[in-house]
Amino acid sequence: MINTRILEQRLGWKVPQDGSDEAPAPPSRPIAHAPMLQGRVSATRSGMPRARRAGGDTGWSDVPVVMNSPDRLAAKGSAPPFSRGTVGGTAMDQLRTQLLRVVADKGWRRIGVTSARRGAGRSFVAAGLAVSIARLETQRVLLVDGDLAEPGLADMLDLTAPGPLDDILSGTRNALSQLVRAGDSLALALNAVPVQQPGERMYAPDAIHHWREMLDCAMPDVVILDLPPLLEDAVMPALMPQLDAVLLVADGLSSTARDILECERILDGQVPLLGIVLNKSEDRDPRRSPRRR
Repeated sequence: MINTRILEQRLGWKVPQDGSDEAPAPPSRPIAHAPMLQGRVSATRSGMPRARRAGGDTGWSDVPVVMNSPDRLAAKGSAPPFSRGTVGGTAMDQLRTQLLRVVADKGWRRIGVTSARRGAGRSFVAAGLAVSIARLETQRVLLVDGDLAEPGLADMLDLTAPGPLDDILSGTRNALSQLVRAGDSLALALNAVPVQQPGERMYAPDAIHHWREMLDCAMPDVVILDLPPLLEDAVMPALMPQLDAVLLVADGLSSTARDILECERILDGQVPLLGIVLNKSEDRDPRRSPRRR
């Protein structure tokens, strides 16, 4: 699922030939963001685990439970499971380890998961990552369907959204009422009804206020937002100021270097890029070392 070698080839990195000791050389182009998930992280951690805020248990315990364990969540269709012990779950656990080290060091809390275009699997990655963090049982995680124009997280997970997100953005319904819980450590803010003109709606101060209220009402430790694609949705510029960092999902079958570079350009100076996850890929590299016996 997370395949750095193929991603480097897609971005134009020089891959050494068989038997060569030459290190891969990056292309001669500026990179807008350092790949934080691949770098060393200081052992000094300031963000997690954080102490529970006064009254924090009240909002969380008020969220209705629709499933007794986050590990019971699964994507419908042909998507691989991301429960504990599965191949998908193990990949998500590896991503979780890298991500939590960085966000702890930076003190970040709201992490957006996006892609260049639709179909890259960002909803799958966002849900799998949230479930993986929730499995630790030391962090309370809120998974948010932030694709306002085409919400799909509830359908993918075969859950029922409590109501239209539009009710929350307009202030006609309490923000906490949009949340449901899967076990003790995972809450979900789901939606099944598209928000009309989201690109205009989310520039209204009241809508942003209610959006942030929904993210904070249960006082989660980590918020994972399943966001619309950067290159195909006009609402992203309005949502980026509400994020601490972004994880970009690339489609191993169709994402291009041009798309990824354009995403870097859009994010540059707006929100830090945590890294790039290559989804839907299979490494058939003949240079792989034989397995040790």
